[in-house]
Amino acid sequence: MTSERTEPETNKFAALAGTLWSVAVKVAAVVLSWIWRKSRIVCAYYWERRQNFWQHFTEYARDLRPERFVTREIRVSSEEQYLNAEYDDETWKVRLPKMCVVCGTPGEGAPLTENYQVENLTAPFWSVVVGTLSGFVLWMLVWNWFFPIGIILGFAIGYGRHATVKVKIKQWKCDKHRDSTRYPRLRTFADFLIISVGSKELRQEFRHQRKGDRGDYGSHVPEQTYVPAVATEPVTPEIEPIPLAEEAHDSIEIDERERLDPSAIEDQEPPPL
Repeated sequence: MTSERTEPETNKFAALAGTLWSVAVKVAAVVLSWIWRKSRIVCAYYWERRQNFWQHFTEYARDLRPERFVTREIRVSSEEQYLNAEYDDETWKVRLPKMCVVCGTPGEGAPLTENYQVENLTAPFWSVVVGTLSGFVLWMLVWNWFFPIGIILGFAIGYGRHATVKVKIKQWKCDKHRDSTRYPRLRTFADFLIISVGSKELRQEFRHQRKGDRGDYGSHVPEQTYVPAVATEPVTPEIEPIPLAEEAHDSIEIDERERLDPSAIEDQEPPPL
């Protein structure tokens, strides 16, 4: 009797264990598949933007950036006011000078209005840095596996915190570069919008904008008028003449007589005839 009761119960337990194992395998397969897909997306995100992350890193180490790139970059900050740039409602609005954004030749006609979505790499960059450093510290103090875990979490959190900034630019292009997409190149750093253009002259023109270049953007900024300094003739200081030795001697002698007897000078004059 006992063996007859035990065998069915054993079969039920084996069937239940087999079912649970099958469910666990399916759940694990779904989880691993999800992790694999997300890992590929995260890795592709960082790999495709590796050059942008390097440029973001060089903002903290400016000596690593070639000078030819720095001299062609226009930088505007959301904390400052400009004649032809403003940051409003999470959108940058910029009006470039009337020059070709690629070669710098004077522009003609109406400007081209372009809308961009620029990624803000600050949070993804620092998430990886903090995750790697935290994992390294925990690896040294607690457990070896914290180091790879910190790196993985840093990349995952950084991807989850990525965001974009809207940019609207009015620009000019010559007929030769009408279809060129090389410039402008846009990126962000902290509260800065960085616009890379094709010529140094365009950057200088933007930095030293005149009243006549004022565009539709930045209308709340007071106008700035350049007033040249008025040239004045140099004033020659007056130099008192230095008395000769004989004149100085006579002056001292007369002063001495006046001090002793003010009437001594009159007494020396010959009486009138």
